Amino acid sequence: MIIIMVLCLLIATVLAAVFALLFLSADSGIMGYLVSAMAETETEKRDDLQAELNVLIAELRASGAGQPGKPPIEKSVQKKAQKLKKQIEECEKRIASFGKNGAGLLDLPALAGYRVMQIAKMDNNNGFVASINGKCLQFKEQREAMKYTYYVISSLIGNALLGVCLLFLGIGLGLAMGLGTKALVIGVVLFAVFAILGYLPYDAVNAKIRIRAEEIEHDFPRVVSKLALLTVSGLDVNGAWNLVAESDTSTLYREMQRVTVDIRHNITPVEAYSRFIRRCANSYTTKLATAIMQNLSKGNSEIVKLLRNLNAESWSEYRHSAKRRGEQISSKLMIPTLLMFAGILILIIVPVVGGFNF
Repeated sequence: MIIIMVLCLLIATVLAAVFALLFLSADSGIMGYLVSAMAETETEKRDDLQAELNVLIAELRASGAGQPGKPPIEKSVQKKAQKLKKQIEECEKRIASFGKNGAGLLDLPALAGYRVMQIAKMDNNNGFVASINGKCLQFKEQREAMKYTYYVISSLIGNALLGVCLLFLGIGLGLAMGLGTKALVIGVVLFAVFAILGYLPYDAVNAKIRIRAEEIEHDFPRVVSKLALLTVSGLDVNGAWNLVAESDTSTLYREMQRVTVDIRHNITPVEAYSRFIRRCANSYTTKLATAIMQNLSKGNSEIVKLLRNLNAESWSEYRHSAKRRGEQISSKLMIPTLLMFAGILILIIVPVVGGFNF
């Protein structure tokens, strides 16, 4: 036991020295890079919350709720608005804190992770880095995406290194205090805390991609239906695209608006639609954008047929997808149902076996 204790403390000391060396050797530019990435993330979160609040306010104004002679604003709507305002204020406080105080204490392990990436020369040629960067490109511009990619990976590396150090330190100190097997629990808990902290930014990227994909998949059939209807009515593709893009504020519509903005800023239509394909990363949006690029010079006769076919195909897939989601929900409800059934059986069988002797 003593040998294990000494070995754990020795490993923890070496890892702590390595972590400190990596942390101290990180230059001031890395700190600025880290703070910039976190500030941009908070700014985007604040803007999304503000957009959601603006939509809620617009809906209230349109309905006239709270106005004289109109129904009062529902309490659930009031609570939602208050919650959004509070979240926006919290984001603004964090953004101000980044500008004034820099990174927080829990964000500092990422500095050591940055240094590891520098030493290992991990760039976009690395498969893992390229994979994360590809995901970030779906909701960030190229420069910001690369910056956030480095932050996500450095957070994983830095917190993992610190977590392993604390794992051995916790085990060693626990054994020194005579805690026995509890020492292992202490070490594992310390490692788990920092492993989770390092994983959170990576999980946030995956969660954002998953939500975006679901929103795009949900909105696409309606978008292509509107485009088909407008082009059949005689409107040109660009006019139909712009009109549909301004008809809503959800993810797919915002991406369509970005295409319009890119074209207005003298970016070629091919490049603008290529960016749209990359950001949406959906097979149907790829088909739509590709069809538009290939038929920009052919007029509405060809694109109308393509939009009709894509409309029928997307709605068919939408129905199948809804059916799959229903089956998934049913399978998830199976376990709670079985547990309830088991509980009912216990309530019935126990009194019978016990002869109703409570």
